[in-house]
Amino acid sequence: MCLFEKISKKHLASESLGSQIWGALLKRWWLITVLLAMVLVPLLVPKTNGDANMLFHQTWYLLLLLTLLVWLAISVCNTLTNIFNLRKKEAGITWCQILILGALIAWLFGFLVILNIQKDSRYYLAIGIAGSALAWVFQDTIKGVVAFIHLRQHHLLCIDDWIKVPKFNVDGEVKRVTLTTVTVCNWDTTTSSIPTSALHADSFTNLQKMREGKTYGRQMINSFILDTSRFHALSPKEVERLKQLRQTNEALQCLPEEEIKEGVFNAALFRTYLFHWLMNHPYVSQYPFLVVQWLEQQESGMPLQVQAFLTEGRIASFEWQQSQILEHVMVSLGWFGLQMYQRPPFVERRSGDA
Repeated sequence: MCLFEKISKKHLASESLGSQIWGALLKRWWLITVLLAMVLVPLLVPKTNGDANMLFHQTWYLLLLLTLLVWLAISVCNTLTNIFNLRKKEAGITWCQILILGALIAWLFGFLVILNIQKDSRYYLAIGIAGSALAWVFQDTIKGVVAFIHLRQHHLLCIDDWIKVPKFNVDGEVKRVTLTTVTVCNWDTTTSSIPTSALHADSFTNLQKMREGKTYGRQMINSFILDTSRFHALSPKEVERLKQLRQTNEALQCLPEEEIKEGVFNAALFRTYLFHWLMNHPYVSQYPFLVVQWLEQQESGMPLQVQAFLTEGRIASFEWQQSQILEHVMVSLGWFGLQMYQRPPFVERRSGDA
């Protein structure tokens, strides 16, 4: 590792923006050396025909100098973008990407000025055709720039946000945002890179506020298909059994005793019990809504749907609480004489069977 690279790393690790810029410049020390040589050599050469700066009047020389300057500016901005991504400095990322865009625009205008291209110039038609072709080739990049500005202006995407993009099978944390691409580390430990324009053109879901507990929680929607052959009104014997069970079963105590009476539909009583149990669950939010409802009858049975918001938004915690709720539902069905529908096993008929 050369001396410049060591000094560059030291400055890039600093908290000072000026020191970071200086470190990013030193990282491209060879490019700076070339630029200085291109500027100093014409000034140091002997006069030729009375002009010491003859190279500065050469079109190719000025174009090369402009290109190297723009290249240096973009390289510095990309280096700073990496640093700001690691430190989650959203404003720094935005300004770096804007400067990259500004450098590209400056190169384009400089190109036109150096060539002195005017409407009556012989280059005008050729430049117009070339510009149209470049616009077509780089249309995705142009869309990405528009999308980046839109996302940053409305604070729709930040580093470490949890996003879902179903079209690209993306589900994970944002690790890098640039003018053209968004890099996401998925929960299955894979990494996805998607066009920034895709987040503007197609729908995506940002779950970060829910994850940080700034909403009512993460929504859980589950349906249980119950066997309708077990639906019936409660007999006096069943009422007595449930009341005795309620005295020893802590979970059943959330169901008001007056609800348990002869003639009550067991499926309706179970729905009432499940609603009260979820109302008293420590990880279930009562807002914005808590719904336990019957869905449309199916051939296989009657679906009972539960819609609730769990206050545990992180994947592991959410899935754990959701699984415990599902397990409780399956166990408590038997208390009310109910069971979930299960398709009978298919038995292949042999030839000759009646």
